[in-house]
Parts: sequence; structure tokens; C-alpha cells
Amino acid sequence: MKYAYLMTTLAALTLCNISTVSGQEGGLPKPGPEIDVLKSDVGTWEVEIKTWTGPGEPMETKGRETNRMLGGFWLVSDFQGNMMGLDFKGLGTYSYDIRKKQYVGTWIDSLSPNQMDLTGRYDKDKQTMTFEGMAAGPDGNLAKHVLTTQFKNDGTRVMVMRMQVGDAMIKVFEMNYKKAKSED
Repeated sequence: MKYAYLMTTLAALTLCNISTVSGQEGGLPKPGPEIDVLKSDVGTWEVEIKTWTGPGEPMETKGRETNRMLGGFWLVSDFQGNMMGLDFKGLGTYSYDIRKKQYVGTWIDSLSPNQMDLTGRYDKDKQTMTFEGMAAGPDGNLAKHVLTTQFKNDGTRVMVMRMQVGDAMIKVFEMNYKKAKSED
């Protein structure tokens, strides 16, 4: 009986919070136009990856990313590939926080025990999404990471990740995304 009461109370509080956050009385919130840029990532993507671990030529590998929307508000990104000679799996979640008036995201992967929390902005004129977050650097200490994705007119996109090392932002990854052909 206590469990049923607790669940009913939590459901009521959730609905009150939804109405307060969305500004919509008595109804569920609706995704705003900010979500459209995230929706453009839905689908399966073939990814060509360049990884820099130091000066010189990058290591080149491939990956595959599958993206879907969760409830119309969240882009859920499932990535599989090879990074620096290692099998790599990652999971990202991205949305637009109407209270903070900015994009938000999380990233976890098979090469790190830590979650990276991200905040971002979209430049419509440049068709560029930029996320920033803190994650472990090469020395294991927290370092600023900047992920910039340029959406191309041909439907492809390029994501570059830079990481702060000392006073410099160094390029770590460049990932070129091309929509996978449908398997009908």
C-alpha cells in the first residue's frame, strides 16, 4: 500500500513539474523548434574517424552511430567503432533545456568510468552545434572538451573534438558522418 501511495505521489509531482516547467497548464510539454536540429541526426550513420594522439598523421578508423528520439525531447545516440586500436562503444543523450535556454547532453563510453556533462549552443547561420564539458585529460585530471559539429548542406556532418592541454586546445578527433543507406 505504501508503494502505491508513493508512486501516485511521484506521478502527481511529476505532472505538476511538467506543467510548471513547460508553462502549459494541464498538459504535457511539446518540443520547441530547438529540438529540430537534434531530430536531423535521427537514423544510422557511417563514421570515418581520425584520431590524433600526438604530433603527426592521425590514426584513421571507422564507426557507426545509430540515433533515435526519446519522447520527442531527447536524442539518444549509440556509437560503436574503433578508437586508437580499441573497440569503442558510447552512449549520448542530448536535448534543449528550456529553463537554462541551452542545449544539454551527457556522454558515457567504454573507455572511461566517468560521465561527461555537456552544455551547448547552436549557431543557425553557421549550422554549427558546439558542446562543452569536462572529462579526464591525458594525465587523468579534468580537462575542458569542446565538441563542434558542422551540419553540411549535403546532409553530412563533421564533428571535431578539442581538449585543453595546458593553455592550448588540441584537436583529438575529427569524425565525418554520412547517412547509411537504408536496408529495405
